[in-house]
Amino acid sequence: MATASQGEAQLSERLQCPICLDRFKAPKVLPCGHTYCAKCLQSHISNNVTNRSTPQACFPCPVCRADTPLPDPNMSIDQWAESLPVNIIVSSLMDVSARKQEVYQCKPCTNQGKKSLATYFCKDCARSMCISCKQCHDEFPSLSRHNVVNVSDNADYCFVTADISTLQACQKHYSKRIKYFCEDHNTLCCNSCVILEHRKCERVCTIEDMLKLFDIDKKSQEIEVNMAKFKDHLNQIIRKVKSNSDTIQMDKDDILGHIHSVKAEVIAKLQKLEDKVIESLESAHKSEKCNFQNHEIKGRRLKTAIDNDRTQLDIVMTHGSEVQKIIMLHNLNQNEPKYVRAISEYQNEIKDVNIRFVVDEHLSTFINTINEMGKICLIGKHEDFSSACLKAVDTTFQQVSTSIPITGHLKERKAVKVSEFKVNTSSDINVCHISHVLLFKDSRKLLVDYSNYKIKLSGQNHKCQESMKFQERPWSACSLSDTEVAVTIPVQKTIQIIQIKDKMVKKLEITTRFECWGVAAVKDQLVITTRGHIVIILDMHGKETRTVHTDMYRSEKHLVPNFIKVDTTNSVIYISDETAHKLVAYSMTWDVLFTYTNQNLTNSTGIDIDREGNIYLCGYNSQCVQQISAEGKIIKVLISKKEENKKPLDIIFYRDMDSFIVTYGKCDIAEVYELRVSQK
Repeated sequence: MATASQGEAQLSERLQCPICLDRFKAPKVLPCGHTYCAKCLQSHISNNVTNRSTPQACFPCPVCRADTPLPDPNMSIDQWAESLPVNIIVSSLMDVSARKQEVYQCKPCTNQGKKSLATYFCKDCARSMCISCKQCHDEFPSLSRHNVVNVSDNADYCFVTADISTLQACQKHYSKRIKYFCEDHNTLCCNSCVILEHRKCERVCTIEDMLKLFDIDKKSQEIEVNMAKFKDHLNQIIRKVKSNSDTIQMDKDDILGHIHSVKAEVIAKLQKLEDKVIESLESAHKSEKCNFQNHEIKGRRLKTAIDNDRTQLDIVMTHGSEVQKIIMLHNLNQNEPKYVRAISEYQNEIKDVNIRFVVDEHLSTFINTINEMGKICLIGKHEDFSSACLKAVDTTFQQVSTSIPITGHLKERKAVKVSEFKVNTSSDINVCHISHVLLFKDSRKLLVDYSNYKIKLSGQNHKCQESMKFQERPWSACSLSDTEVAVTIPVQKTIQIIQIKDKMVKKLEITTRFECWGVAAVKDQLVITTRGHIVIILDMHGKETRTVHTDMYRSEKHLVPNFIKVDTTNSVIYISDETAHKLVAYSMTWDVLFTYTNQNLTNSTGIDIDREGNIYLCGYNSQCVQQISAEGKIIKVLISKKEENKKPLDIIFYRDMDSFIVTYGKCDIAEVYELRVSQK
């Protein structure tokens, strides 16, 4: 008990608020990781907040003095502390500490305002008792058969027993304990359940009567055997996924060798085709590799769920009462169909895949007329899984501008400025701040001018053809079709759907809960970034279909998610964060693929991807554009503007050539660059 007391003392120190030096009450956590009582933090905020009523409103942490931005400066000051997230870990520790404290103390004495150390625990009553109260407990005939154990030498055993006693709580009436079983509905009931819902049922019996008819050991063995089967089946599937993942890795290596041997025979013609087929291989391999990894993770999660249930079963079968055992077994028996269904669904998702390189049949005979080097094929088999799949990635080369060199990877080239053009018009009042650019198939451009409250449509000669002015500043835009775009108006919390034909006409307005900044279209849905530290997915009618919390605290995926770009080829969503100076890549299921930061990057803004999958990220205050690999590694600083004092805001690639446009904050000029092979 001395060791337990020392542990409790250490835990108590960790649960102490640094401001009031008392036990936490409603613990709130700051981005820096420090935790305080909600009331203490609110008092601190009221006295120390700076830049009040502005988007830059913040307050310092009482311990480390790190600035904490306010989630919503428009919120009343007395609600700021309450809007911060609860420290779930501290809350859980407080719950555990409180429950352990209850176990260490005699419950009947505590109810009478006395303090007495517990040395016994009744597993049926789920109460801890001192020696005197235990004697009173045993004097009642109805309680004499209860299972009372001595825990004076092991208080933690008492805590575990008390914890599993929660199995007896009714799921519908938490204050009631399960006492009956309705055979008509195959469900466990408390007194209230029987009276309210099962009074007309014919087959209702007490748990004690059920015990007489129920072979606990036999049922436990059956469930344990089934769980072992589930786990073995999952292990087989996971091994199959891992084996196939290794197979396609070997296939990839073999194909690369095959590609280079073919290249040696027709080197002159294949120089233009090699990069494309390798790119297709890498794309197919990366996609399938990611799929196998996701399937493997999903399988392990299912296996973990079964292991957790088995662990709970072991605890109950070792420490629980007979009633607890039967309840646990009933619950696990009810879960078996869920496991069967989940494993079946998981199995049906898996496909056995190989990668094959198919050489074009005209290659050896008609070299001069060949149009493609080959295909990368994903061949699905029918051996172990229910569905087969055959995918072919066509490696037909798209024609590129003859003015752009086609030798060498884009990451090996340097950016060369080839021209610039004006983005301002005669009606502009302020210096332009082009926060976003869209390019259309007919060579027109849509410029979002944040400082002049406009969107501007210009032709191939860069001259403005038409503009549309808003009451508040627009920030970002995305194409919905060849004639429709979505434009965000952050302050109004709206997305304007604009039809672009001969003239620009407002077609629809969508209202959002938070200020909407970045916007992208993904599979007939709109994805918007907000200053509420979340990403929201909407359908085209404005209804929210999903909310993704970007976890601003501790792991700090995002502080202020802003610019967004979707790479539909590789199914990756990129979001930049000005405040956290980073870029986060998500899968289409919103799992984090990687987080990119760099010491030479501050205030990350616009994003784009070239035809090889390389990422380009603007650093506003660092006055640079960085080139990043598809895996999230720095390749090089492509453009540096520190001498010219230009701050890159957005970047957009022309899709038919290796050139791009860069816009700058508070600047009336945009620049056009080409990626050219370095001349040695």
